[in-house]
Amino acid sequence: MDQLTYFIVWFIKYFLPPMIANASPLLVKGSSMIDFGRKFVDGKPLFGRNKTWEGFLIGVYMGFSTALALSIVVDEPSLLFIGLGAVFSALIGDLFGSFIKRRLDIKSGDPFPVLDQLDFIFFTIIFYALLDVKEFLLHPDYIFYACILVLTLHIVTNNIAYYLGVKDKRW
Repeated sequence: MDQLTYFIVWFIKYFLPPMIANASPLLVKGSSMIDFGRKFVDGKPLFGRNKTWEGFLIGVYMGFSTALALSIVVDEPSLLFIGLGAVFSALIGDLFGSFIKRRLDIKSGDPFPVLDQLDFIFFTIIFYALLDVKEFLLHPDYIFYACILVLTLHIVTNNIAYYLGVKDKRW
């Protein structure tokens, strides 16, 4: 297998479930806010109105389904469990990004370049590192390229979502 093909397979195995999980909350209009409308000690919302339990659960479901499909297609049962952990890590990373944005007075749904695109991926990378996933960690150059690819894909897909009317702000 040539280097590019190997990178594509590696990228799909390790980043597709968290990417699907991160994008899936747009599929639902949730009303049950994860932070229950609570404020942090600074008087600002913890996460904001756009972070809902419905969105989180659809993210888990879609990301888990993707991990399940990948584990079957590549015949690696461990990808199911690794993928599920990556899905939760990505969704928690996205919540962390929202938490930071609220502290900086950036409104829910407003863009914060780079943080919006990479918060979930950084938490996914930390998860893989903590779990000591060998095939993942053997390729630090791939991790760098994956971050660039995710950054680009995130901007493109957000613009597509805006033009389709799924998102109300373009970035």
